[in-house]
Amino acid sequence: MSAEPAESASVIHRKAKVARDEFDAREMSPSKALRLALAKAASAQFELSLVVRMVEHEGVALTGIEALAGEDGLLILLDGLDGPPGAIKLDLQFVMALIEVQLMGEVRQGAAKPRPFTPTDAAIVQPLMNAVLEGYADQVDACDRMPRAARFRFGDRLENGRALALALWAPDYDLYRLNVDFGPGAKTGVMELILPERPPEPEAETNDGTTLARKLEENAMNAPVMLDAVLAPLRLPLKEICGWAPGTLLKLSPETVTGARVIGAKGHKVAPAALGQLNGFRAVRMVLKSEPGDDVAERSDGAGGSAMPEAGGRSSGEGAAAPDQPDLPDYPDAPALSDLTDLPDLPGLPDLDDLPDLPDLGEGETDLPELPGLDDVRAEHGEEDGALDALVEEELARAAARFEVEGEDDDLPMPGGPSLGAPVT
Repeated sequence: MSAEPAESASVIHRKAKVARDEFDAREMSPSKALRLALAKAASAQFELSLVVRMVEHEGVALTGIEALAGEDGLLILLDGLDGPPGAIKLDLQFVMALIEVQLMGEVRQGAAKPRPFTPTDAAIVQPLMNAVLEGYADQVDACDRMPRAARFRFGDRLENGRALALALWAPDYDLYRLNVDFGPGAKTGVMELILPERPPEPEAETNDGTTLARKLEENAMNAPVMLDAVLAPLRLPLKEICGWAPGTLLKLSPETVTGARVIGAKGHKVAPAALGQLNGFRAVRMVLKSEPGDDVAERSDGAGGSAMPEAGGRSSGEGAAAPDQPDLPDYPDAPALSDLTDLPDLPGLPDLDDLPDLPDLGEGETDLPELPGLDDVRAEHGEEDGALDALVEEELARAAARFEVEGEDDDLPMPGGPSLGAPVT
C-alpha cells in the first residue's frame, strides 16, 4: 500500500493522533486496554505485527443494534459470564488477514475480494477473540481507578443484525471501533466490540453513615419547595369578588406591610415576612425568630403575645406583663456540717435501775367506784321512761328553729353535758 493516505492526512488529524497517543500512554482507559490486548494476543498467537491506528468509542441503545450490525460483517455473539451478553463484528479484511497469517504465515498485500462468511471463518477467529477479551479484562482490572470489567467468551455466529438485536437484552451498550493495520500496510481491517454498559459502582458506605447522610442532605436541599407570600386574609362576598376587574383596589390595613407571612403548599405558616424591594423589584424578606420586629409580625398574625397567668391559674389573654417581684435579701450561706465543732453535749439518760417501782394493780386493790345504771340516773332526776329522749328532741327542734330565723349556727345543747359547740376541756 502506498504512503499517499498518510501524506494526505490533514495536520489536525496528525495532531489529534499524537495527543491521543500521549494520553493513552499516561492513563489507562478501555480504549488503551483494547489496543494493548489485541496487539499482545496477535503477537503471542501468530507472531503477527499489527498496529491499531484508531479506537472510536460511542454509546448505542439496544434499538440501534440492528442498524449498526448491517449485513456486511461477521457477527459473533459473546456470552456474558457475569451479566448481559455482548457481540463482535469483524469486516472481511480483518477476517482474511487472520486466515492468511494462519495458512501462509503472513498477510498478503492487497484487499480481499468480497465473499459471504461461513462457520469456518468464525472457528478461525475464535482463539484470537478469546485472548483479546481475556487480555482486555485483565488490563482493566489492573487499574484501581476503573471499575472491574465484565468477562465474556466466544459464543455463536449470527446470520444478520436482526438475530443479533434479538439476542441482546441490555438497554445500553458501549461500541468500540478499532481500525487495525496488518503487516507493513498489507491490509486494513475493522473490529467492532459491542459490550453492555456497566451500571455505576455503588458508593461505599462508611461505618458512620456519612454517605447516606450526605445523599439525604443533597436530596433535601435539591427538593423543590413552593412558598406563597400572603399580605392579609380577606373575607368578601362572592358577588363582590366576581365583580373584580383590572384596577380594582382592595382596602388593606397599614399593619399589612409588617404583618405579611410566608405559607407552605398546605396553607401552614412557615415564617413571618416583611415587604420590600431588591434591585428594583418587589421582594419579601423572611423574618427569623431572632430578628427584631418579629413580635410585631406575630401580633399582626393574630397570635398575640404570650399570656401571663393570673391568680387562680387563669391567663389574661391580653399579653399583660408579669407584676414586679421584690428582690429577696441576701442571706449568708449556711455553714457546712463538718465546720460545726462547738456544739454542747446532750445530757445522758438515767439508768433503768434508778427508776422507782410502779405499784401492782391487783383485782381487789382498786378503789374505783362503780358507775350507776341508767334507771338510777333517771330516778335521781325525777324523770320517767322516755322523758330524757323527749327533752333532747325538744332542744334540737328549738335550736333548728333559731338557725332558720337568725341564720346562725347555734350551739346544740345536750342535756347532762356541755353543748356541741362549746370547747371540751
